This record gives sequence, C-alpha cells and structure tokens, in this order.
Amino acid sequence: MYNSIQDTLIIGKKVIYLPSCHSTNDIAAEIVHAGLFTEGTVVITDNQLKGRGQRGTTWVANPGENLTFSIILTPEFLPVSDQFLISQITALAIRSYVHNYIENVRVKWPNDILANKKKICGILIENGIQGMKLKSSVIGIGLNVNQLDFKEDRATSLSLETGVPFALPDEFQKLLGFLDKYYVRLRQKSFNQAIRAEYLSQLHGYGKELEFIYENKARRGTIAYVSSEGLLGLNLSDQDEVLELGLKQIQWLIN
Repeated sequence: MYNSIQDTLIIGKKVIYLPSCHSTNDIAAEIVHAGLFTEGTVVITDNQLKGRGQRGTTWVANPGENLTFSIILTPEFLPVSDQFLISQITALAIRSYVHNYIENVRVKWPNDILANKKKICGILIENGIQGMKLKSSVIGIGLNVNQLDFKEDRATSLSLETGVPFALPDEFQKLLGFLDKYYVRLRQKSFNQAIRAEYLSQLHGYGKELEFIYENKARRGTIAYVSSEGLLGLNLSDQDEVLELGLKQIQWLIN
C-alpha cells in the first residue's frame, strides 16, 4: 500500500509497512537498536494499537483512516544542545503540508499542529544520545486525515476541515516530501537561525495573550521566545515576570 519515495533525498527511500502494530515508534526503536537500517527509513501502519503521545498520553486513531508512522534519522551533525531543531523542522514541515489544504494552520508549542485551533497532528520524538552527540532520532507522527469522529472535541482532520476524502498513499508521499525538504535544509547547518525564526513566526499565540494553567492556577501571558533547548518563555500579564517553562509545567487553554 505504501511504497518507497523516489523524489526525496533521504526520507522515505525505504518504507516498512505493517498492517497492524502496537507502536511504530517502538518498532523503529527496535530497528535502531539492531542497527539494521538506513537513514530515512519509515515505519508505517494502518492500525496502531498502542500509539504514544506526549506527557505519557496515548494516541488513538481509527484504523485505515489516518497516517501513523515513524521516521528514523541519524542527525549526528547536531550537538545535543540543538536537538530541539528536529522538533522544529518536523512541526514546520507538517504545518506547511497541511497549509496546502487549510488556511489557518499553526504550531502549538512544542510541536502539535492546529488547524482552525483544533489538533490535527501529534508528534512524538525520541532521541538517542551518546556522549555529546545525537546518535538517532525516531520521529513519530500521527496525522488525522479521513477520520470524521473523535472523542475529543478539540481534534479535527483534513476531511473534516475540507469536506473531501483523501487517498492515504498519495498524502503520505506528499508529506514525506515536505519532511525531507526541511531535514535536508537542517543538514546544511547554515539555516539554524532561520528555522528558529520561522518556527516562532508560526507558533500559536506568539505575540498574543493566551490563557494557560500554571501551578494549578489559570494565568494569562504572552509567548516571548522559545529557547534553543525548546523551553518556552512567557511574559505574565499580571506581573513583571518572565517564566521559562518545560513541557510538563504548563497546560494550554485554547480559545
């Protein structure tokens, strides 16, 4: 069903298709551990039984209706301190792809993709570090494509937003093209600051006041920056203070 991609440079030259599996990230991690892969290998399934999300959550997708896959990269050219760039290029590539079909598409820090303020894609990146080098990255992507019913009212799909069905193999090929383009750009090393600037420009709430939960209290603030390590800088609205937060310290209230 899913074939290798001919017009990319790195990502998708080898595609491993599994009709069903527990987690594509787990399968990809096993392949990395065994050392039996080439960079850009993709593991994709129609039915992911135990998909994982951020904060220890699960990723649930109707079988055969969405794109659930993992990419194996070996970004040894990146120092550990710059590993958040992998998250940034992944989010930007998917945002650019979705933007082909939907006008209002933003990145929600750190790397969820929002279409009309609803979550359309989740990303889970698991890096393998050896010393000061980034030895491997397994990038798990769950993109809602044809699913029309969700347990969460804050979720959406390409079909829900556009009113048309999509051919999954075709969209898989298009999406890998975007991911490959951004990864090749990152490998050139001279675009790191441009990538960070583009990420900030596409970030939901950048320069706008947002509501969030911090230390069990509803607060308001404005995103001021995202550090090179991926920490979020927030200017609080009710006091002269800047918070620098990690993923587990904040909960967004999207409105």
